[in-house]
Amino acid sequence: MKDIPSRIPRHPHGLWTLADLAELAPVREQLGGLCRREPPVVLPPDSPVMAEPRRRVELVCTELVGNALRHGRPPVRVELASTATHWLITVQDAAPQEHPVLGSPVAEQIGGRGLAIVLALSSQAGWYVEGPSKTVWAEIPDLPPEELLRRLKLSSA
Repeated sequence: MKDIPSRIPRHPHGLWTLADLAELAPVREQLGGLCRREPPVVLPPDSPVMAEPRRRVELVCTELVGNALRHGRPPVRVELASTATHWLITVQDAAPQEHPVLGSPVAEQIGGRGLAIVLALSSQAGWYVEGPSKTVWAEIPDLPPEELLRRLKLSSA
C-alpha cells in the first residue's frame, strides 16, 4: 500500500461526514449516481455487474467506511474525486493510532476481508496520518483490472 495518492489534479464530486453505519446506505446511493462518465465507459458485453466502476466504488467505500467506524473513531469523512480515468475514494477518521491491517481471512471467519477486497478492486491504495486523523484511500480505475475480470467471470460461471 502506498502512503499518499498521486498529486494529479482531480475533480471533486462529493464530501460526506458519517457518525455510524446507519448513515452509509444513502452515501452509497449518492456515490453510485455520481460515478458516471460522458461518454459512458464501455465494458465487454459479458462483463459481470461488479465490473462496473460505480459498483466497485460503492463496494470500496463500504469497506473503507466500515473499517473506519469499527476500528477508528467518528466522525468519518468520505470524499469522492476523479481524474479522466480513475475514481479516488478517501476515508478519514479520528483514530490516527489505529493503523489499517491487511487480514488473513479464514473461510469460516466473519470479517477480515475488507482491505483485501479494496486492494482487489483498486489500481492502488494506501493510508497516512496527518495531525489528529488517519486517511485511507483507494483509486479505482474505470476499466477493471484484468485479474479482477478473470476472477469475476470464474465466480459467475
